[in-house]
Amino acid sequence: MRLARLWYTGKKQTGVIAMLLDSVPRVRLLSGETPLEPALRLGSELGLPLLIKRDDVMSLGMGGNKVRSLEFWLGEAMSQGCDTVLVGGLPQSNLCRLTAAACARLGLDCLVVHNAPEPGAREIPQGNALLNRLMGVRTLYCGAVDEYERARQLRIQAEVLRAQGHRPYIIGDPVTGALGYVAAAFELCSQAERMGAPLRHVFISASAGPTETGLLFGLCLTGGITVHLVSVEYPEDEFYRAAQPIFSALCERLGITPAVQPQNAARFYGGWLGGGYAVPTPGALEAVRLLARTEGVFIETVYNAKVLCALSDMARGGRLPAGETVCFYHTGGAPALFGQAAQFFDGPAL
Repeated sequence: MRLARLWYTGKKQTGVIAMLLDSVPRVRLLSGETPLEPALRLGSELGLPLLIKRDDVMSLGMGGNKVRSLEFWLGEAMSQGCDTVLVGGLPQSNLCRLTAAACARLGLDCLVVHNAPEPGAREIPQGNALLNRLMGVRTLYCGAVDEYERARQLRIQAEVLRAQGHRPYIIGDPVTGALGYVAAAFELCSQAERMGAPLRHVFISASAGPTETGLLFGLCLTGGITVHLVSVEYPEDEFYRAAQPIFSALCERLGITPAVQPQNAARFYGGWLGGGYAVPTPGALEAVRLLARTEGVFIETVYNAKVLCALSDMARGGRLPAGETVCFYHTGGAPALFGQAAQFFDGPAL
Protein backbone atom coordinates (compact mmCIF):
# COMPACT_ATOMS: atom_id res chain seq x y z
CA MET A 1 0.00 0.00 0.00
CA ARG A 2 1.38 3.39 -0.97
CA LEU A 3 2.01 6.17 1.53
CA ALA A 4 1.35 9.37 -0.36
CA ARG A 5 0.51 13.02 -0.47
CA LEU A 6 -1.12 14.07 -3.73
CA TRP A 7 -1.35 17.61 -5.01
CA TYR A 8 -2.16 17.69 -8.68
CA THR A 9 -4.23 20.04 -10.78
CA GLY A 10 -5.97 19.95 -14.12
CA LYS A 11 -5.37 16.81 -16.16
CA LYS A 12 -2.99 15.37 -13.59
CA GLN A 13 -5.56 15.66 -10.82
CA THR A 14 -8.23 14.12 -13.03
CA GLY A 15 -5.88 11.20 -13.55
CA VAL A 16 -5.45 10.77 -9.82
CA ILE A 17 -9.21 10.71 -9.29
CA ALA A 18 -9.56 8.13 -12.05
CA MET A 19 -6.83 6.04 -10.50
CA LEU A 20 -8.48 6.06 -7.08
CA LEU A 21 -12.17 5.90 -7.88
CA ASP A 22 -12.95 4.86 -11.43
CA SER A 23 -12.69 1.16 -10.66
CA VAL A 24 -15.45 1.52 -8.02
CA PRO A 25 -19.09 1.01 -9.12
CA ARG A 26 -20.78 4.40 -9.42
CA VAL A 27 -23.83 6.01 -10.94
CA ARG A 28 -23.70 9.67 -11.91
CA LEU A 29 -26.30 11.70 -10.05
CA LEU A 30 -24.46 15.03 -10.18
CA SER A 31 -24.44 16.96 -13.43
CA GLY A 32 -21.08 18.53 -12.61
CA GLU A 33 -19.25 20.36 -9.84
CA THR A 34 -21.26 22.12 -7.17
CA PRO A 35 -20.48 25.85 -6.81
CA LEU A 36 -17.64 27.21 -4.72
CA GLU A 37 -18.66 30.81 -4.12
CA PRO A 38 -17.04 33.81 -2.44
CA ALA A 39 -19.16 35.01 0.49
CA LEU A 40 -18.10 38.63 0.25
CA ARG A 41 -20.57 40.29 2.60
CA LEU A 42 -20.36 37.64 5.31
CA GLY A 43 -16.59 37.42 4.93
CA SER A 44 -16.31 41.17 5.32
CA GLU A 45 -18.43 41.06 8.47
CA LEU A 46 -16.26 38.29 9.93
CA GLY A 47 -13.00 39.82 8.74
CA LEU A 48 -11.67 36.96 6.61
CA PRO A 49 -11.63 35.65 3.02
CA LEU A 50 -14.62 33.29 3.03
CA LEU A 51 -15.87 30.75 0.49
CA ILE A 52 -19.00 28.59 0.62
CA LYS A 53 -18.97 25.14 -0.98
CA ARG A 54 -22.58 24.74 -2.10
CA ASP A 55 -23.54 21.08 -1.91
CA ASP A 56 -27.07 22.36 -1.44
CA VAL A 57 -27.06 23.32 -5.13
CA MET A 58 -27.75 20.14 -7.09
CA SER A 59 -30.32 19.20 -9.69
CA LEU A 60 -31.52 16.09 -7.83
CA GLY A 61 -34.04 16.21 -5.00
CA MET A 62 -33.14 19.76 -3.84
CA GLY A 63 -29.55 18.69 -3.25
CA GLY A 64 -27.43 17.75 -0.28
CA ASN A 65 -24.32 15.85 0.72
CA LYS A 66 -25.92 12.42 0.54
CA VAL A 67 -26.16 12.66 -3.26
CA ARG A 68 -22.39 12.19 -3.43
CA SER A 69 -22.56 9.08 -1.26
CA LEU A 70 -25.55 7.76 -3.17
CA GLU A 71 -23.51 7.75 -6.38
CA PHE A 72 -21.43 4.98 -4.82
CA TRP A 73 -24.12 3.27 -2.75
CA LEU A 74 -26.45 2.97 -5.73
CA GLY A 75 -23.57 2.13 -8.04
CA GLU A 76 -22.86 -0.83 -5.79
CA ALA A 77 -26.56 -1.69 -5.62
CA MET A 78 -26.98 -1.71 -9.38
CA SER A 79 -23.77 -3.69 -9.88
CA GLN A 80 -25.37 -6.35 -7.67
CA GLY A 81 -28.59 -6.38 -9.70
CA CYS A 82 -30.63 -4.70 -6.98
CA ASP A 83 -34.26 -3.82 -7.71
CA THR A 84 -35.34 -2.36 -4.34
CA VAL A 85 -33.48 0.10 -2.11
CA LEU A 86 -34.11 0.37 1.63
CA VAL A 87 -33.12 3.36 3.74
CA GLY A 88 -33.79 4.41 7.31
CA GLY A 89 -33.95 7.67 9.22
CA LEU A 90 -36.17 10.11 11.07
CA PRO A 91 -39.08 11.71 9.19
CA GLN A 92 -36.95 14.80 8.43
CA SER A 93 -33.98 12.72 7.20
CA ASN A 94 -32.14 14.25 4.26
CA LEU A 95 -30.75 10.82 3.42
CA CYS A 96 -34.26 9.37 3.06
CA ARG A 97 -35.39 12.24 0.85
CA LEU A 98 -32.38 12.02 -1.45
CA THR A 99 -32.43 8.23 -1.63
CA ALA A 100 -36.06 8.42 -2.73
CA ALA A 101 -35.20 11.04 -5.34
CA ALA A 102 -32.26 9.03 -6.70
CA CYS A 103 -34.38 5.89 -6.90
CA ALA A 104 -37.07 7.82 -8.76
CA ARG A 105 -34.48 8.94 -11.31
CA LEU A 106 -32.99 5.45 -11.69
CA GLY A 107 -36.30 3.59 -11.74
CA LEU A 108 -35.66 1.61 -8.53
CA ASP A 109 -38.25 0.81 -5.90
CA CYS A 110 -37.59 2.47 -2.55
CA LEU A 111 -38.75 1.61 0.96
CA VAL A 112 -38.17 4.15 3.74
CA VAL A 113 -38.17 3.04 7.39
CA HIS A 114 -38.69 5.81 9.94
CA ASN A 115 -37.94 5.29 13.63
CA ALA A 116 -40.89 7.43 14.67
CA PRO A 117 -44.57 6.93 15.44
CA GLU A 118 -46.86 6.89 12.44
CA PRO A 119 -48.39 10.35 11.97
CA GLY A 120 -52.07 10.89 12.50
CA ALA A 121 -54.46 10.95 9.56
CA ARG A 122 -54.89 14.73 9.86
CA GLU A 123 -51.22 15.53 10.44
CA ILE A 124 -49.85 17.54 7.52
CA PRO A 125 -46.31 16.50 6.48
CA GLN A 126 -43.66 19.22 6.46
CA GLY A 127 -40.17 19.57 5.03
CA ASN A 128 -38.55 16.33 3.88
CA ALA A 129 -41.59 14.30 4.93
CA LEU A 130 -43.69 16.30 2.47
CA LEU A 131 -41.20 15.74 -0.35
CA ASN A 132 -41.18 11.99 0.33
CA ARG A 133 -44.97 12.00 0.15
CA LEU A 134 -44.88 13.83 -3.18
CA MET A 135 -42.49 11.20 -4.56
CA GLY A 136 -44.87 8.43 -3.50
CA VAL A 137 -42.31 6.61 -1.40
CA ARG A 138 -43.39 3.49 0.48
CA THR A 139 -42.90 4.29 4.15
CA LEU A 140 -42.83 2.11 7.26
CA TYR A 141 -42.95 3.61 10.77
CA CYS A 142 -41.41 1.41 13.46
CA GLY A 143 -42.08 3.66 16.45
CA ALA A 144 -39.80 5.82 18.58
CA VAL A 145 -36.91 3.33 18.67
CA ASP A 146 -33.16 3.91 18.50
CA GLU A 147 -31.02 3.62 15.36
CA TYR A 148 -29.99 0.05 16.20
CA GLU A 149 -33.58 -1.16 16.28
CA ARG A 150 -34.26 0.77 13.10
CA ALA A 151 -31.35 -1.06 11.46
CA ARG A 152 -32.79 -4.36 12.62
CA GLN A 153 -36.14 -3.44 11.08
CA LEU A 154 -34.39 -2.66 7.80
CA ARG A 155 -32.78 -6.09 7.80
CA ILE A 156 -36.15 -7.73 8.52
CA GLN A 157 -37.76 -5.90 5.61
CA ALA A 158 -34.88 -6.90 3.34
CA GLU A 159 -35.44 -10.56 4.23
CA VAL A 160 -39.16 -10.20 3.50
CA LEU A 161 -38.33 -8.76 0.09
CA ARG A 162 -35.85 -11.55 -0.68
CA ALA A 163 -38.50 -14.13 0.18
CA GLN A 164 -40.76 -12.41 -2.36
CA GLY A 165 -38.10 -12.75 -5.07
CA HIS A 166 -36.71 -9.20 -4.91
CA ARG A 167 -33.07 -8.15 -4.71
CA PRO A 168 -32.88 -5.54 -1.94
CA TYR A 169 -30.00 -3.25 -1.04
CA ILE A 170 -29.75 -1.40 2.29
CA ILE A 171 -28.25 2.09 2.09
CA GLY A 172 -25.67 3.01 4.67
CA ASP A 173 -22.31 1.24 4.44
CA PRO A 174 -20.08 4.09 5.66
CA VAL A 175 -16.97 3.20 3.67
CA THR A 176 -18.82 3.03 0.36
CA GLY A 177 -20.61 6.26 1.20
CA ALA A 178 -17.37 8.01 2.16
CA LEU A 179 -16.04 7.58 -1.38
CA GLY A 180 -18.33 10.40 -2.49
CA TYR A 181 -16.47 12.84 -0.29
CA VAL A 182 -13.04 11.59 -1.25
CA ALA A 183 -14.04 12.75 -4.73
CA ALA A 184 -15.47 15.96 -3.25
CA ALA A 185 -12.14 16.80 -1.61
CA PHE A 186 -10.36 16.73 -4.98
CA GLU A 187 -13.17 18.78 -6.52
CA LEU A 188 -12.92 21.42 -3.79
CA CYS A 189 -9.13 21.75 -4.08
CA SER A 190 -9.29 21.97 -7.86
CA GLN A 191 -11.96 24.69 -7.73
CA ALA A 192 -10.08 26.73 -5.14
CA GLU A 193 -6.90 26.60 -7.19
CA ARG A 194 -8.69 27.63 -10.38
CA MET A 195 -10.14 30.58 -8.46
CA GLY A 196 -6.70 31.58 -7.24
CA ALA A 197 -7.87 31.14 -3.64
CA PRO A 198 -5.18 29.49 -1.47
CA LEU A 199 -7.51 27.42 0.67
CA ARG A 200 -6.23 26.77 4.20
CA HIS A 201 -9.29 25.97 6.33
CA VAL A 202 -12.49 23.98 5.79
CA PHE A 203 -15.33 23.95 8.33
CA ILE A 204 -17.78 21.03 8.25
CA SER A 205 -20.13 19.29 10.65
CA ALA A 206 -18.94 16.18 12.50
CA SER A 207 -21.31 13.35 13.26
CA ALA A 208 -19.04 10.34 12.56
CA GLY A 209 -20.49 9.67 9.12
CA PRO A 210 -19.22 9.15 5.57
CA THR A 211 -19.26 12.83 4.64
CA GLU A 212 -16.71 14.27 7.03
CA THR A 213 -14.51 11.15 7.06
CA GLY A 214 -14.35 10.95 3.27
CA LEU A 215 -13.60 14.66 2.99
CA LEU A 216 -10.94 14.38 5.68
CA PHE A 217 -9.36 11.43 3.86
CA GLY A 218 -9.23 13.32 0.58
CA LEU A 219 -7.84 16.48 2.16
CA CYS A 220 -5.23 14.42 4.02
CA LEU A 221 -4.09 13.21 0.61
CA THR A 222 -3.74 16.74 -0.74
CA GLY A 223 -2.22 18.14 2.45
CA GLY A 224 -1.96 21.76 3.59
CA ILE A 225 -5.58 22.24 4.64
CA THR A 226 -6.89 22.17 8.20
CA VAL A 227 -10.31 20.52 8.55
CA HIS A 228 -12.34 22.07 11.36
CA LEU A 229 -14.82 19.46 12.59
CA VAL A 230 -17.71 20.98 14.53
CA SER A 231 -19.55 18.34 16.51
CA VAL A 232 -23.30 18.09 16.05
CA GLU A 233 -23.62 14.76 17.85
CA TYR A 234 -20.63 13.11 19.55
CA PRO A 235 -17.67 14.04 21.77
CA GLU A 236 -14.22 13.88 20.20
CA ASP A 237 -13.18 10.42 21.42
CA GLU A 238 -16.45 8.87 20.26
CA PHE A 239 -16.18 10.62 16.91
CA TYR A 240 -12.73 9.21 16.22
CA ARG A 241 -13.74 5.74 17.38
CA ALA A 242 -16.34 5.78 14.61
CA ALA A 243 -14.33 7.69 12.00
CA GLN A 244 -10.97 5.93 12.28
CA PRO A 245 -12.23 2.51 11.04
CA ILE A 246 -13.82 4.24 8.04
CA PHE A 247 -10.57 6.08 7.35
CA SER A 248 -8.53 2.87 7.63
CA ALA A 249 -10.97 0.98 5.40
CA LEU A 250 -10.66 3.72 2.76
CA CYS A 251 -6.88 3.22 2.80
CA GLU A 252 -7.41 -0.49 2.22
CA ARG A 253 -10.09 -0.11 -0.41
CA LEU A 254 -8.27 2.53 -2.46
CA GLY A 255 -4.81 1.09 -1.91
CA ILE A 256 -3.31 4.35 -0.67
CA THR A 257 -2.54 5.76 2.77
CA PRO A 258 -2.29 9.54 3.26
CA ALA A 259 1.00 10.78 4.63
CA VAL A 260 -1.05 13.02 6.94
CA GLN A 261 -3.21 11.25 9.53
CA PRO A 262 -6.69 12.50 10.50
CA GLN A 263 -5.86 13.89 13.94
CA ASN A 264 -2.95 15.86 12.45
CA ALA A 265 -5.07 17.42 9.71
CA ALA A 266 -8.16 18.14 11.81
CA ARG A 267 -9.28 20.16 14.77
CA PHE A 268 -12.36 18.99 16.62
CA TYR A 269 -14.76 21.26 18.50
CA GLY A 270 -17.46 20.13 20.90
CA GLY A 271 -18.27 23.53 22.35
CA TRP A 272 -21.04 24.39 19.89
CA LEU A 273 -23.06 21.18 20.36
CA GLY A 274 -25.34 22.69 22.98
CA GLY A 275 -28.02 20.35 24.28
CA GLY A 276 -27.16 17.59 21.81
CA TYR A 277 -28.06 16.30 18.37
CA ALA A 278 -30.90 18.22 16.70
CA VAL A 279 -31.23 20.55 19.70
CA PRO A 280 -30.77 24.08 18.32
CA THR A 281 -28.71 26.65 20.19
CA PRO A 282 -29.40 30.41 20.18
CA GLY A 283 -26.12 30.87 18.28
CA ALA A 284 -27.14 28.35 15.64
CA LEU A 285 -30.46 30.08 15.09
CA GLU A 286 -28.65 33.40 14.73
CA ALA A 287 -26.25 31.79 12.22
CA VAL A 288 -29.23 30.81 10.05
CA ARG A 289 -30.40 34.43 10.06
CA LEU A 290 -26.88 35.77 9.48
CA LEU A 291 -26.26 33.71 6.35
CA ALA A 292 -29.72 34.43 4.97
CA ARG A 293 -29.37 38.19 5.52
CA THR A 294 -25.82 38.57 4.20
CA GLU A 295 -25.70 36.03 1.35
CA GLY A 296 -29.29 34.93 0.64
CA VAL A 297 -28.30 31.33 1.42
CA PHE A 298 -30.30 29.05 3.69
CA ILE A 299 -29.12 26.41 6.17
CA GLU A 300 -30.96 24.14 8.60
CA THR A 301 -30.42 24.02 12.36
CA VAL A 302 -29.17 20.46 12.98
CA TYR A 303 -25.88 20.47 11.06
CA ASN A 304 -24.81 23.54 9.14
CA ALA A 305 -26.06 26.20 11.54
CA LYS A 306 -23.84 24.94 14.36
CA VAL A 307 -20.86 24.86 11.99
CA LEU A 308 -21.40 28.43 10.84
CA CYS A 309 -21.91 29.52 14.44
CA ALA A 310 -18.53 28.04 15.37
CA LEU A 311 -16.82 29.61 12.36
CA SER A 312 -18.34 33.03 13.14
CA ASP A 313 -17.44 32.89 16.82
CA MET A 314 -13.87 31.85 16.07
CA ALA A 315 -13.42 34.53 13.41
CA ARG A 316 -14.77 37.26 15.66
CA GLY A 317 -12.65 36.00 18.52
CA GLY A 318 -9.46 36.16 16.46
CA ARG A 319 -8.96 32.39 16.58
CA LEU A 320 -8.42 32.03 12.81
CA PRO A 321 -5.20 33.25 11.16
CA ALA A 322 -5.66 36.66 9.54
CA GLY A 323 -5.82 36.60 5.76
CA GLU A 324 -6.07 32.82 5.35
CA THR A 325 -8.93 31.62 3.14
CA VAL A 326 -11.69 29.73 4.95
CA CYS A 327 -14.35 27.51 3.35
CA PHE A 328 -17.70 26.86 4.97
CA TYR A 329 -18.83 23.50 3.56
CA HIS A 330 -22.60 23.72 3.13
CA THR A 331 -23.75 20.11 3.10
CA GLY A 332 -27.35 20.93 2.17
CA GLY A 333 -30.49 19.92 3.99
CA ALA A 334 -32.33 23.21 3.55
CA PRO A 335 -35.73 21.47 3.00
CA ALA A 336 -35.58 20.40 6.66
CA LEU A 337 -35.71 24.10 7.56
CA PHE A 338 -39.41 24.15 6.69
CA GLY A 339 -40.01 21.63 9.45
CA GLN A 340 -38.01 23.76 11.91
CA ALA A 341 -39.96 27.01 11.67
CA ALA A 342 -41.21 26.86 15.27
CA GLN A 343 -37.61 26.99 16.53
CA PHE A 344 -37.32 30.61 15.37
CA PHE A 345 -40.46 31.88 17.07
CA ASP A 346 -40.45 32.97 20.69
CA GLY A 347 -42.91 35.71 19.90
CA PRO A 348 -44.85 37.17 17.00
CA ALA A 349 -41.88 37.71 14.64
CA LEU A 350 -38.43 36.39 13.70
